[in-house]
Amino acid sequence: MAFLEDNCILDILSDGILEECHPFVCGDDDMDEFFHKDALDYTRYRMGKSYCFRLKDDEKTIVACFTVSNDSIRIYDLPSTRRNAMWGITNREKILTRYPGVLIGRLAVSSQFAGKGVGSEILDFIRMWFLDESNKTGCRFAIVDAKNEPKILRFYERKGFKSLFPREIDEDFYTKPPKDEDEKTERLKNPRKLRTRLMFCDLLEE
Repeated sequence: MAFLEDNCILDILSDGILEECHPFVCGDDDMDEFFHKDALDYTRYRMGKSYCFRLKDDEKTIVACFTVSNDSIRIYDLPSTRRNAMWGITNREKILTRYPGVLIGRLAVSSQFAGKGVGSEILDFIRMWFLDESNKTGCRFAIVDAKNEPKILRFYERKGFKSLFPREIDEDFYTKPPKDEDEKTERLKNPRKLRTRLMFCDLLEE
């Protein structure tokens, strides 16, 4: 952690912070709207908790925001090769149907601080945060639902994330199971391009 550790403070995103700070703008309208309008409702209803890094020297400036929540990976719904790989990196004597993880639901860096490696530092921070002995819950994986865009997917791959499903059609069935065989056949014939891709990384992996 370089820029964030040296220049920023971590806070829970709150009404007070949003009111006193300059508007947070990352250049993605959907992401900006989420942190301005929806993030606090997610916190209020325990659907996720949002945090922000602010400049130490100018606390009205938000550098980045992110949201985390509890999640898990459903092992038996995975393709056999991925399922075996997951068992291979976990304790095979404790074969579970789900493995616990933290979902990084949203992560955005202010346009003003883009290109400084801030997003990468946040992922490193979250990794250490959930590996810390003071963490109150077991958490083996970090999970992201990344926008299905080459630049974004490459960013997560560089940080050690892998696609949960090699094929988009398998992921489509995982996230939205077909109601019947007819629907399954139709979706196999006309697969849709997914808006996001599920990715994961093993928090214990060096």
